[in-house]
Amino acid sequence: MPKEGVIEREAIVLVGKKPTAVYLARTIMLLASAGMAIIKARGRFIPKAITVAVRALKASSCNCEVGIDEEAIKTDEQEFLVPKIEIKLVKEEQ
Repeated sequence: MPKEGVIEREAIVLVGKKPTAVYLARTIMLLASAGMAIIKARGRFIPKAITVAVRALKASSCNCEVGIDEEAIKTDEQEFLVPKIEIKLVKEEQ
């Protein structure tokens, strides 16, 4: 049986430029197979991650945990902070 950390790594959905439906389908598939999904996004993709999480919550009964933070990004000239979000959905036992 795989360890908990391995399952969590495989259950991550990184939200980016693809359409919302792609991330929603992946999230619902993970909830059905693994029983959990972790949705991660940074910067301008945070609203899309929230939309995916809300739609997944409506489609299946699961619990939600949200974590927010900032990440320092360094360029040649400067350093700036980028917001990030992590939404963990865990399917409820029935």
